[in-house]
Amino acid sequence: MTRLALLLGGLLAVALLPLASLAAQQPNDLDALMARVLERRADNWKILHDYVLNEKEQVEVFGPGHKLLFGMLREYTWYLRDGDLVRSPVRFDGVAIDPARRKQYEDDWLKEEHQREERKARRDARREGARDTTGDIGSIVKEGMEPRIISQAYFMKFPFEPGNYYLAGRETMEGREILKIEYYPTRLFNDDHQKHHDPPKKTDDKEQQEDEEYERKFNKVSLVTLWVDPVEYQIVKFTFDGLDFDFLPGRWLVRADDASASMVMGQPIKGVWLPREISGHGQVTLATGSYEINYGRQFFDYQQGEVRTKIRGFTPKE
Repeated sequence: MTRLALLLGGLLAVALLPLASLAAQQPNDLDALMARVLERRADNWKILHDYVLNEKEQVEVFGPGHKLLFGMLREYTWYLRDGDLVRSPVRFDGVAIDPARRKQYEDDWLKEEHQREERKARRDARREGARDTTGDIGSIVKEGMEPRIISQAYFMKFPFEPGNYYLAGRETMEGREILKIEYYPTRLFNDDHQKHHDPPKKTDDKEQQEDEEYERKFNKVSLVTLWVDPVEYQIVKFTFDGLDFDFLPGRWLVRADDASASMVMGQPIKGVWLPREISGHGQVTLATGSYEINYGRQFFDYQQGEVRTKIRGFTPKE
């Protein structure tokens, strides 16, 4: 009987060996896929410089009894102006924006965009040890100013974390087979020095210790679900969910019940994924009842624009 048990055990081990080998390889394969996906998360969006689109932005705040306390609906169009993709207001709460206010908004937008890109270029130059002169920074900005629609759609800059991705299944989106991947972050809310794999520095500063502890707890209760096109190495959707906020202080006064956000892309242009929807939801409870906020942006009517200006090239940087 003992020999028979040993023989059956040996045969079972041999039969399961290929499965064990596959299980050992899958995380590595998934890590390699996610590394490439995160490296080129915005590559397909370079084509935005050839297109115009429309946008709707909506905010709703509800009080106890789901009573609407505040609502806002704004409509914009994105178009090329002097080679830059500009967000131009069309209507606010159904009221058309007059040309003077519209032009002022566009001017302020462009000014903020250039200032934002200059700050980013200076930070990058300091990190790389490059010379930080006005001329150099100006040339960097001219070579490729990232449209804000790109950075806003990828509002969660989750870092690459090998070993934290798990294949949850396969789905179909826009007629393509998509991988559903669950990501359990450990560095999503951490400071920059921890995002680059540097160990946290020991400190006697109690406030800094508390901040790091809250960062750790926020990471612990967060789940990011990614839908990835494995052929194009493209994120086509992601959702963020905060699962449990019991660790937050002051729960006798205010309790955070829910926080979630998502980004969805579509294929208005065959073979190119472009942003279709951004949404967010939050809910808190006070002594007077529950309050929730819904935020959403929709991008639609992508059309190739008639360009009469020289378009600068754009290379997205991580």
